Amino acid sequence: MNKSVYLIIIVVVLGAIYILIPGGESQADTLEEGIRLAREQDKLIFLYVNGNWCTYCSLLETQFSQSEKFQNLIEEHYIWVTLAFEKNHTIVRRFKLRGPPALFVLDQDGSLIMEIIGYPPHGISDVIFMLEEALR
Repeated sequence: MNKSVYLIIIVVVLGAIYILIPGGESQADTLEEGIRLAREQDKLIFLYVNGNWCTYCSLLETQFSQSEKFQNLIEEHYIWVTLAFEKNHTIVRRFKLRGPPALFVLDQDGSLIMEIIGYPPHGISDVIFMLEEALR
């Protein structure tokens, strides 16, 4: 395949991810905004730390967009905050991260409930398990 075909495939996949990942009231751009929305909506926070160069992050994001169960859990019970590893040094230091991906469930005060550091061994299944366990 030539480079144009690869570029088209990448654009289509990224477009699908953008469309399918929850937005609106279940999405926040900063952790502070996520905490505020979580309190207002009585939800937990799903904090996802990624890197645009991270192969495992791309794999997870594809799985996020393809899993209806994941999307429903997020929409109903969580405020989703995505932060770039390279741009959020405070979060990197707070959680002692060495690289992305990292996934956290936080309460309405921003305190840690559960975490997955690195790519989960069973992919989206582990993420869904974490999200369900945190609700108990």
